[in-house]
Amino acid sequence: ESERIKMETVAKMAKLTVRETTIHDTGETPDICPLLFLPFSPPFLPLFFFLSFNFLFFFVDKPGPPVGPIRIDDIDSNYVTISWEPPELDGGATLSGYVVEQRDAHRPGWLPVSESVTRTMFKFTRLVEGYRFRVLACNAGGPGEPAEVPGTVKITEMLGKAVQVLTLIESLMVRQGGVIRLTIPIKGKPIPICKWTKEGHDISKRAMIATSDTHTELVIKDAEREDSGTYDLALENKCGKKAVYIKVRVIGIPNPPEGPLEYDDIQARSVRVSWRPPTDDGGADILGYIVERREVPKTAWYTVDSRVKGTSLVVKGLKENVEYHFRVSAENHFGISKSLKSEEPARHLQKNGSGIIRHRLPLQCTQSQDLFLMLNINSVSLLKMTSVKVKQVLLLNHRKYKMSSDGRNHTLTVITDEQEDEGLYTCMATNDVGEIETSAHFIF
Repeated sequence: ESERIKMETVAKMAKLTVRETTIHDTGETPDICPLLFLPFSPPFLPLFFFLSFNFLFFFVDKPGPPVGPIRIDDIDSNYVTISWEPPELDGGATLSGYVVEQRDAHRPGWLPVSESVTRTMFKFTRLVEGYRFRVLACNAGGPGEPAEVPGTVKITEMLGKAVQVLTLIESLMVRQGGVIRLTIPIKGKPIPICKWTKEGHDISKRAMIATSDTHTELVIKDAEREDSGTYDLALENKCGKKAVYIKVRVIGIPNPPEGPLEYDDIQARSVRVSWRPPTDDGGADILGYIVERREVPKTAWYTVDSRVKGTSLVVKGLKENVEYHFRVSAENHFGISKSLKSEEPARHLQKNGSGIIRHRLPLQCTQSQDLFLMLNINSVSLLKMTSVKVKQVLLLNHRKYKMSSDGRNHTLTVITDEQEDEGLYTCMATNDVGEIETSAHFIF
């Protein structure tokens, strides 16, 4: 027993009194052993025995103050973030949370900001200059003693922090017509200034840029092949600079093959069609070319070959004296390009003898007889006839040589009575796709 603790027995009751209890009084009581008497009638004797028992007492007190000093982790022009350690004494009960309070340094009275803080940190917002803060731990016994932030907190911007890029995107691939979205988480104090460029030049006017305290984002809708390239992000504040480079690749169908379509190697029932590769392959290798033909005046296109590896194709099975249009498309993994079409229809002709030129002239002439050489030329060919030449060592501007043409028949007249004018005369016809010639002998 002590002055605070007293045990006594009154009649049939044992009494334990503890005055001015504290958390340290929690524990188990000493054994209590009352004497019991049970009387019996003869021949039985009376029975005496002791009964031993004890009690376990729990005392709950308010928790102690949070362990300080309370730290200021972050501070800016309108907010403060503080943190602390749990109290050393929990008051004999589990902590239920913390109460955080603030007051204006120039006014009395604390105002609760939150009574349900469960973590050992808190962010005060929407502040102006000159505040004090404190924290109280709580349990079932109520809030304990407060721990204060020492002094008055002056709300000003902290010493700056260097620019940081929290997540880096190195490359992005987007389908043509899709959306280019570059979102970069950033950090720094003051908030960094962000500037987007593309390979050192201004960003497309189609780009939308948004920047907040924590992110900067660039968005381009309906992406085009021209949007491919390296996008540069420059971040800067008073504490430093940082640059980020992101490669963007927009993939899609290729451009049409380069023209014009050209024709050569003309045979009786075939022609070679040639073209050049597209200027843009769509960001993927060209798998091949699709060549189609159409008879004039029909409207239906017929596929000649759907996977031509080179940039030319010999088209066979053509009809004589029929005009044809041709078109060529390029194909990659993402689709088929628009077509390159022939500008003019092509007409395939049967060749006579050595070429498209047929000649009529006398095999022999007598003296004083003019040489009359007439050349009949099929004027409807793959391309328009451009010229007729005579291959002979003579001067065509001499008065004894006369050339005339009506567009289809070409005539050379030699006014002569001299032996030296006899020999082999050759006529050459040329156009944009080639040349052909025919010859005849002149004998006196």
